[in-house]
Amino acid sequence: MEYLIIGNSVAGTSCAQKIRFNDKKGQITILSEESFPAYGRPLISYYLAGKVDSNLIQYRNDDFYRENKINVVLNCKALNIDSKNKKVKGSNGKEYSYDKLLIATGSVPFVPPVKGIENQKNTFTFLKLEDAKKIEKIITDKSNVIIVGAGLIGLKAAEALAGKVASISVVDLADRLMASVLDSQTALRIQKYIEKRDVKFYLSNTVAEVGKDSVVLKNGEKLPCDILIMAVGVKPNTEAALTAGIKVNRGIVVNEYMETSVKNIYAAGDCVESLDILSNQNKVLALWPNAYMQGETAGSNMSGVENKFAGSFAMNAIGFFGIQLISAGIVDPKDEKVSIYIEENEKEITYKKLLTLNNKLIGFALLNLPDRAGIYTSLINDDVKLDSLNYDITKKDIGLNVFPQDIRHNKLFRGNNK
Repeated sequence: MEYLIIGNSVAGTSCAQKIRFNDKKGQITILSEESFPAYGRPLISYYLAGKVDSNLIQYRNDDFYRENKINVVLNCKALNIDSKNKKVKGSNGKEYSYDKLLIATGSVPFVPPVKGIENQKNTFTFLKLEDAKKIEKIITDKSNVIIVGAGLIGLKAAEALAGKVASISVVDLADRLMASVLDSQTALRIQKYIEKRDVKFYLSNTVAEVGKDSVVLKNGEKLPCDILIMAVGVKPNTEAALTAGIKVNRGIVVNEYMETSVKNIYAAGDCVESLDILSNQNKVLALWPNAYMQGETAGSNMSGVENKFAGSFAMNAIGFFGIQLISAGIVDPKDEKVSIYIEENEKEITYKKLLTLNNKLIGFALLNLPDRAGIYTSLINDDVKLDSLNYDITKKDIGLNVFPQDIRHNKLFRGNNK
């Protein structure tokens, strides 16, 4: 059996690992556009900040590929998928055959058109290790950096550059930081905290024009700029899938087995749409745990062991400027029936927001309270009725004793009665 995987990040490598677990003899080949072994993309900001070197952010080292007998082809983009003849054409001029194919191409940066952007030669995105390496080469303590985008990517870029450059300005059309993740209250608290680290925010604004050494904002304000980082967001990389005639909406359409609309072709990770169990709709949920589980699910099915991906919901965990933020589920609801409970301690910079609907927890946001996230996530994931718990989660600090004894025992010992 010939297995071919397009993409060498978490979904692709977890797929390969599961295939090898089930099939000791099949040939596994991974094609990667990048020149580096698999690494943790969320860690590239720590590389740019000088906290780790590139070896320490590797997600899979050479031993992983060797022990699992995986052939990795770096610097090779999949240009075309010929599903009829089961071949993939690579940018290196070679063709790769397959019996089963996984598309795990992840996301690509979304860069909106901006007038004059070609005038600033030092324009970058911030999604890959290559981006961080390029920025690292040119920054000085005199650099004036403009970051377009106050989402997770933009804030991590700001953290990485803080203290290394003359100025950092973050511009975003939204009225708050991480608008797709946070409510206004949480976002404002984080903004005030980061501003103390010499990062300026220009919200409800945008870059209208780019010059050689400056940008002009929508409100007419002119800011110095010799490094421009576009961190507006990402979109699913569906380019390879489209060449095979695979059904694509916003992301690649897959079923619970991670099968696409074309036989023998699977997809997993940030390039796909998967079931959001809270809204019961298919959405792009670009999450590291999702990508890992989807890759495993695809690998199982590709190698003949039936497995299903049950779906997930939005989750974000990020640390920046010394604070930790974890959010999950619905945190900025449109439904007026949602009940919202907020508890905060400005002195200790802690914040907790719980959202409930129909006797169930549907979302939460925690600032500097990471040890409770697993329990709240479990309540959402297990669809737990709140009146079945031992106490009101909005009236008392939560712990495993919130669950009835039988459920608590099962969670602690995973059903082991010894």
